Amino acid sequence: MSDVIPKVNSETVYGGDLVFDGGVRLCACADAEDVAAKFKTMLSRICPSVVFSGDGAVTVSIEKDALLPHEGYVIDINGDALTLIAANAAGWTYALVTLRQLLKPVGKSVACPCCRIEDAPRFKYRGLMLDEARNFFGEEEVKRLLDLMCLYKLNVLHWHLSDDQGYRVESEAFPLLTTVSTRRNDTQVGGVKSGKFMGTEASGYYTKSKIRAIVEYAKERNIVVVPELEMPSHCSAILAAYPKLSCTGEKKEVPTTFGTLHRSFCPGKRETYEFLDKLLDEWCELFPSKLFHIGADETAGSLWKNCPDCRKTVAENGLAGTHELLPLFVNRIADMLSAKGKLPMIWSDKLPRGVRKYVTYEAWLPLDHKAVAAEVSSGRKFVVAPYDRYYACQPYCMIPLKKTYEFEPTSITADKSDAGIFGVEMPMWTEWVYDRVKLDFNLFPRLCAFAETGWTAASRKSLHDFKRRWNAQKPLLDSFGVGYAKDKLTSPGAFARNKGTYIWKTVDQYDEVRRNKL
Repeated sequence: MSDVIPKVNSETVYGGDLVFDGGVRLCACADAEDVAAKFKTMLSRICPSVVFSGDGAVTVSIEKDALLPHEGYVIDINGDALTLIAANAAGWTYALVTLRQLLKPVGKSVACPCCRIEDAPRFKYRGLMLDEARNFFGEEEVKRLLDLMCLYKLNVLHWHLSDDQGYRVESEAFPLLTTVSTRRNDTQVGGVKSGKFMGTEASGYYTKSKIRAIVEYAKERNIVVVPELEMPSHCSAILAAYPKLSCTGEKKEVPTTFGTLHRSFCPGKRETYEFLDKLLDEWCELFPSKLFHIGADETAGSLWKNCPDCRKTVAENGLAGTHELLPLFVNRIADMLSAKGKLPMIWSDKLPRGVRKYVTYEAWLPLDHKAVAAEVSSGRKFVVAPYDRYYACQPYCMIPLKKTYEFEPTSITADKSDAGIFGVEMPMWTEWVYDRVKLDFNLFPRLCAFAETGWTAASRKSLHDFKRRWNAQKPLLDSFGVGYAKDKLTSPGAFARNKGTYIWKTVDQYDEVRRNKL
């Protein structure tokens, strides 16, 4: 069987290999000219001796079948013929990345096994979230991640660009966001309770032209960029520039520490909604994605209790208390986005009542099965991103590879069905992830294990077989310069218990020790 990750959903092995060592005759249907060009580039990089000519010994055909599912494809390799079939560019893209994994160097030639693969994804939404509000990585690093996402058939980059510690999007409507909110004086290191700091300023943002370039780069790889503008909390960086939008109006600098910080937009001020409406106009023009993430988690609702504007809004809207301001706020922003042609998403640390049914919930904390079932039956969609299985920011001693791979997304539902599960996502929060070395170390092989859950039918998954295929993937990732974690670190040993606190005995290469009250 092939070494492809994610595992294909149907494979028939014919036996023998097709070898590229000379001339290749390439035939492509009218809709596949771009795909043909990508195939040429890919094969030429792997095997420079290949020559494309009309009388080549190997024939490559790229064909269209409108009856195949979106993102689905067929690869047929038999004798001296290779055929790639799909209904659209997305399917051809995934046929190419599967073929890239099948191709193996043989001396100065390249070979791939003769087989037939029929494949299509399990979930529509297969995402990686990158947090650049905390630590900024830049255009080239994002493009590298997009290449790797495409290689493993992930189709959504959830781009977290605004939080307490930084705001990363150029704004012409609100210039202080660019000059004030994009930089902080220092950065905490060593954990939330640490008093240690880097001692240098941290800054960075994307111009509008760079964002457009990244969005287009992603589109070419069948990846949709879903932006996140965090609200009503996790907005300290914005409030550093425009403090009047908070309940108190108090001016504070962009925070240099991490953890949950209790600052918030005031949901009772008309100015808050006017500001966000105008800012959303800027963002919506940059990001053509239908989905738009607005955060809405870990809200600083305690501040609202003492705010005259919030109490007035509670009275005017007949609310039971300030705790009902969150769904009111979410619905107002959701209506704004809907008017702009967008579908909002929020982080769901609970299931707030009264939120518009077209708002997609991203579940990162365990949810009550009955409540989820009720939401699903009413039309709610869920993206599953559990903090204890998919948070790539955590060391392997907390979330070993096995724990990521064996998680079943439908476990959040009562009937264990795919109904209502729109997709899955692996969040990469970067409070303690400062550079590419740490980013790669935490993401790989986790991202590959996660990608298999998003694509492959649950009945075809096997951790033992995944590990075999993962070992076969290492030379390919070496060619991409990916610094993946060593096997002995991805599967650490047991932990010890001490006075109600679990002390994780195995640490990663950064000597990170986590103490977690469970």
